[in-house]
Amino acid sequence: MEGFKYNSQDPQRGIIPRSMEEIFKYIENSSNSKSTFMVRASYLQIYNEVISDLLRTDRTNLHIREDKKKGVFVEGLSEWAVRSPNEIYSLMQKGAMSRATASTKMNDVSSRSHAVFIIIVEHMSHDEESNGAREIRVGKLNLVDLAGSERVRVTGATGKRLEECKKINQSLSALGNVISALTDQKQPKTHIPYRDSKITRLLEDSLGGNCITTMMAMVSPALEAFNESLSSLKFANRAKNIRNEPVINEDVDQKALLRKYEAELKRLRTELEEKNRHLIDKKRLLQLEEERRRAEQDKAAAVTALEARSREFMQEREEKKRLEVIMIL
Repeated sequence: MEGFKYNSQDPQRGIIPRSMEEIFKYIENSSNSKSTFMVRASYLQIYNEVISDLLRTDRTNLHIREDKKKGVFVEGLSEWAVRSPNEIYSLMQKGAMSRATASTKMNDVSSRSHAVFIIIVEHMSHDEESNGAREIRVGKLNLVDLAGSERVRVTGATGKRLEECKKINQSLSALGNVISALTDQKQPKTHIPYRDSKITRLLEDSLGGNCITTMMAMVSPALEAFNESLSSLKFANRAKNIRNEPVINEDVDQKALLRKYEAELKRLRTELEEKNRHLIDKKRLLQLEEERRRAEQDKAAAVTALEARSREFMQEREEKKRLEVIMIL
């Protein structure tokens, strides 16, 4: 899952660093003025059924909670904002130093715990056509490194290693039971034993929830590992029969409220346009009324002027006649 060296040039880098490179490559290609991305990372281990924060060593014995919106999560687990794969590599190195490992007959650096690297990506898009409406989507990626099942006779575990071995096998057995319950066609899926171990409880959404899940089973070509390899293949064969149908989560109440607001805004815009149109019509009417009033005034003035000219003309005419009579006399 991690690989041997934490850098983008190492051909033996693991699934986690390669996944991070793909995520940031996608963000780089999708970023524009209308999109904003934020990436957060967390790293935890489950050792002897105790959850610890690998990036904050003071946070141990953490508890799993469930929220209607957030789903299953670890309370108190630290989240680190990251802006590049290199920052992810730094967190992986820091977490690896805190992870429980030990030497056994089968492995010099055997994982004694399950580890989960969690990536949360938030994408906010800005839509100018919808008056600046913002759409926020949140994606969560659980990258899980399961400790391998062990046979005490082969590993030679004693004392503390033996107790670790028991806890590992118990949790893997619980995981197998969950997968069996999810793929059992004869029994209704009324009860899935997620709570039988911390790892199955934490991965409840991943195993039977609203998500896409990929599981990889590691097998060994060694003859002495034949039984473990066969068991792993049977385990993987059951797991591949799980069928999830993931859909984009939608807050129905919030969407209904948003649609209500949009309808109200549409109504107000229509009313405002109507009032503006009436206002324009009223202004035009007042303007026409003023023009009519002025035209009537101009008409009255013209009539008055015409009447005055007519009186003057008649007076001149009478005066002319009177002068003519005087001259004859």
